[in-house]
Amino acid sequence: MVRFPTLNLFIEGPDLSGKSSLIKELHSQTQYKRHIFDRSQISRKIFCDLYERDYALQYLHMDNEVCNLNNRFFFLLPEKKEILKRFSIRGDEIHDLSSLLVVYDQFSAFLDSYHPFPNIYNFKNSDLDIASLASCVDCILNDLEEVGSLDEISDYVFSFVNASSQKEIYPLSFFLIDDGKFELADSTILENKKEGDYYQMIYKKMISKIKRELAGDNPYNRKETLESRRFIFSDETCISFIQAANRNGIFDFHAVLRSSDVKDIFPHDLKFLYYLMSVCHQMISSKHCMARLRINLNSAHILE
Repeated sequence: MVRFPTLNLFIEGPDLSGKSSLIKELHSQTQYKRHIFDRSQISRKIFCDLYERDYALQYLHMDNEVCNLNNRFFFLLPEKKEILKRFSIRGDEIHDLSSLLVVYDQFSAFLDSYHPFPNIYNFKNSDLDIASLASCVDCILNDLEEVGSLDEISDYVFSFVNASSQKEIYPLSFFLIDDGKFELADSTILENKKEGDYYQMIYKKMISKIKRELAGDNPYNRKETLESRRFIFSDETCISFIQAANRNGIFDFHAVLRSSDVKDIFPHDLKFLYYLMSVCHQMISSKHCMARLRINLNSAHILE
């Protein structure tokens, strides 16, 4: 089984939008299953703009958080009249009516421009009660986290890049978890018409590297253990770095792609990296040991 886990769940929205109530209900329904935050770097960016704070790294911090695809963001944005009703009942410790409405408009504008990103979910003007809303959030995340095919992941990556104005995200990252059975591994990816020769080159180099290190064929004349840090592939081509390592009972497979066409090439790259991970796992890790595939795309782009 392959999973696309939620690393951080952020509940976003303006003041009096119901964030605290939703977080409390989510924890109640799921027994603290997920790591949930009240606000994210998105709020920080919005308030930096609102109060004209001189903080040069605000966009960088926000982009790093949003462009980690294991982070998920749920926006609460009730109708403005509902915000006003809540304000009339209990007021607010920070905002008066005027500033509250300015903040509301800022969040609404942000959501209009960022909602196309697939990890940003929009509950604008939702009429669901808190219990139903929490159930909906949990259902969405459960469906997302259960991976039926690797095409689902490459489609998700494409959707994210396609939502950007320049059709490029730099950088983008995500990770998948496999239970060690590698049910989606398919060796026929090595015969891919577009990239087969390239994949075979990487495959041979990586497998040869592992065998040589285990045999002591290295500058140190030292037979490496299964916990070695030396099981790597590096190159100047698009798949520029791979490292396989056993750490803390997990088989970690880390790939860096300096450049990736997420429309025509990355779907094949992902299947290849997953298959290569399965082979390396058999060579240096215990049977059915959980595996993590970490992918960093330095330039994830769509070629027009």
